[in-house]
Amino acid sequence: MKPLRDATEVAATLERWAQADAQAGERAALRRAATLQTQGDELVRDYEFHKKPNDWIHLDWMRPIRFIYRNLPFGLRMALKKRMAR
Repeated sequence: MKPLRDATEVAATLERWAQADAQAGERAALRRAATLQTQGDELVRDYEFHKKPNDWIHLDWMRPIRFIYRNLPFGLRMALKKRMAR
C-alpha cells in the first residue's frame, strides 16, 4: 500500500498544476486574439447543416409512416422494402 502524501507536497503539486493551467490559458487567449485580429469575426460563426437530398424522411408528416413501418414484422418489412426497390 502506498504511503499517504504529505499535505505540503499535495499543495505544492496543486500549485504547480494551477500555474501550468494559467499559463496554458494565457497562451490560448493570445492565440485567439491573434487569430481574430488577422481573420476577423469570420472565424467565429454558427455552424449550419447543409441540406441533404434525404432530409424529407425526417419531416413531421413522415413520423406516423415511419412509426408504422418500423413496427411491422421483420419479414413483412423486408418484403415491402424489396417491392419498393423495384
